Amino acid sequence: MGKSRTLYILTVLLLFFIILEFVIIILQRNQLKEPKEIQTISDVIIKDLRYGDSFNTIPIVDVDGNEAALKYGEYNTVLFYLSSSCASCGDALRFVERLQSVFGEDNLQVLLLWSDSMPVSLIEEYGIASENCFSINGSIAINTPTPTAYLLDSQGSIIYYNSDIKLCIEKLYMQVVEEGPEEQLRLNANRYLVEYFGISDFEKQQIVYFCMEGCPDCATADDILTNDERTDERNLYYLYTYNDIEPSHERDEYALLKLVYGIEWYPTFLVLQSEEEYRIVGEVPVETLLQELDSHKEEK
Repeated sequence: MGKSRTLYILTVLLLFFIILEFVIIILQRNQLKEPKEIQTISDVIIKDLRYGDSFNTIPIVDVDGNEAALKYGEYNTVLFYLSSSCASCGDALRFVERLQSVFGEDNLQVLLLWSDSMPVSLIEEYGIASENCFSINGSIAINTPTPTAYLLDSQGSIIYYNSDIKLCIEKLYMQVVEEGPEEQLRLNANRYLVEYFGISDFEKQQIVYFCMEGCPDCATADDILTNDERTDERNLYYLYTYNDIEPSHERDEYALLKLVYGIEWYPTFLVLQSEEEYRIVGEVPVETLLQELDSHKEEK
C-alpha cells in the first residue's frame, strides 16, 4: 500500500511539472510573437519589432509632415531604418540608387524611415524619391540601431533584418535569384556602372577594376598595367572593397557588386565591351594578365 501511495504521489508531481513546463512554453511563444512596447522615462515608446511583425503598427509622416502609410513592393521591399544623427547612415543613403538600379524598380521597392527629423537636403542631394521617405510620428522608436535594413513582404511584415546591411543584401540577393535569372542583375549592374563612371564610348577598353588595399596581387597588377606600353588604350575605374577606409576611394558599398558578379579574388577585372557585352577576368597568373585583357579587346 505504501509503495502504491508513493507511486501515486510521484505520478501526480510528474504530471504537474509537465503541465507547468507546457504553460511556460506557451507563455514564451506568446511573448516572442507579440511585439513589446517599453515605456521609457522620457515617455518614448520603444517598439520591439521581430520576424513576422508589421511596420503598419508604426505611425509615420511623409516629407511634408502629413500622416502617411508605407507602400510595399509587389515582390521585394527593403526598408532602411535611419536617424539624422547617425554618421554611418550616409552610406545607406548613397547606396539607395545603386541598390535600386541593380535590382530594378519593378522588382524592388526601397523605403527610408527616420526615427527623428528627416534630412530633406540629403534626400535631394542623393536623388532619392521623396515619396519613399518617411519619419516616425510621435514619441516612438524601434528597438534596433541605426542604420538597420529590413526585408519586408508585400504586406509589410518582417522577413529578415540586420544592422549589418551587407548580410541583409546577401539575403535579398539569394531571395531574388530564386525568383529570376542572375544574368539580368549583371546587365542592370553594367548599365549602372556605365552611367556611374560616365562611360560614353567603347573605342577604348573600359575596365572596372575590383581591388583591395594592401593586396599583393593588386600591387603586382598595378605595376603591370602602369608600365604597359598600351596603357593609353584602356580606361580603368577602381572599385575598392566595401570596408575600405580611404575617403578618396570608390567603394563597392556593402559588397553588392562583388555579390552580383560573383567575385572571389582580388584583383578581378570587369571588361565592358558594351552595356550588354562583358567579360570577367579573375584569378589569372600575373604574367598572362595583359594577354587576358587584350584577348577580350580583340574579340570585340
